[in-house]
Amino acid sequence: MTTQKPKILLSEGSSLSSREAITALGLGGHRVELVSSNPMCLGRFSRFVTRVHRAPASGADPDGYLAAVIEIAKNDHIDALIPVHEQAYLFAAARTQLPAGLGIALADFEAFEQVQSKAGFASLLTRLKVPQPTGTASAGVWRVGDVHQRDALLVQLEALDAFAHGLLVQAAVTGALERTQAVFDRGRLVASHIYRQVVEGPGGGDVLKISVVNAVVRGTVERIGQALKWHGALSFDYVMDDATHTPYFIDANPRLVEPMNAWLSGVDLPGALLQISLGETPPVQPDGREGILTRLGLMGLLDAARRRSRRRDILREIGLLAAGSGRYRGSREELVPVLTDPWCAIPLGVVVARLLRSPETAARFSETTVAAYSLTPHAIHRLGAWHDAA
Repeated sequence: MTTQKPKILLSEGSSLSSREAITALGLGGHRVELVSSNPMCLGRFSRFVTRVHRAPASGADPDGYLAAVIEIAKNDHIDALIPVHEQAYLFAAARTQLPAGLGIALADFEAFEQVQSKAGFASLLTRLKVPQPTGTASAGVWRVGDVHQRDALLVQLEALDAFAHGLLVQAAVTGALERTQAVFDRGRLVASHIYRQVVEGPGGGDVLKISVVNAVVRGTVERIGQALKWHGALSFDYVMDDATHTPYFIDANPRLVEPMNAWLSGVDLPGALLQISLGETPPVQPDGREGILTRLGLMGLLDAARRRSRRRDILREIGLLAAGSGRYRGSREELVPVLTDPWCAIPLGVVVARLLRSPETAARFSETTVAAYSLTPHAIHRLGAWHDAA
């Protein structure tokens, strides 16, 4: 007797997190459908994707996006909606509008509000007595090293009217950037994983990362999730101080973030998220294996093009990736695993061709991709209006 697999809809298909969630769920025996404003999104090119539904971009048109997702969920008889990026915040605000019976794991909107902004997250950490100075490469964060950089940034922020929303100023911490991911079932920690950034890529992302096991960090994450009664995926960035070995938490992401290092280490975050989305009560997963080195080859190519803008450097990087040599020695591919999922060779080939034709276009890749799924200030304002109306 065979058990019918649930119909799964991912909230977008352009981000790296979406691409990796597709692979993890696919290797777990599932097939997924995607929502995307870009019909040629990165996630489309996978043997694990059965359909891509067109919808407006969630940031540019949150109302249109939400209406499209609701219609897809109803007409396509979706069992589980998995928010793989900032759409989790959107769905939390619009919880009462989602179809009855649709499986989705979401914390309360008020809990999202405590981790969505830097200032709100800092207040939460202060209340829970979690160490928290700074230093992150996420968008919306600036590192200031001297008075000239400070003055230039102040002019830029004033032009953006950033002071109206509040700014958080913190001291820098010297140490390794590490990221921890978790899935909670109404405050109960179901699965968690940690990895350290080995090589930084474009936009502060990762080119190389290695899995870490740290009971102190896992305990801190568990304590935050319990305090928020979190339900769903929740991720954090922190800096491990070189001198004191203290983890200073600096950023929170109320979503799933690039789960393949965890998967290759033995922790199935998307699988746990799917289970609680369907109303199941999964057992707690143990820590994964430490020291698993993984790479995002596509980001490595963009990094090589961004740093030097020369074709020979891109060709050299392709050679290193193909041979698994140089900085990639001993690593496993997590973003575009061509041997596991041959279709992902298509977007990889397109990126390589574009970089070889015009290496200086590397910076525009991430900007275009982020625009397809990130929430704009206008969209965030609309979420507040939805929640207030409900």
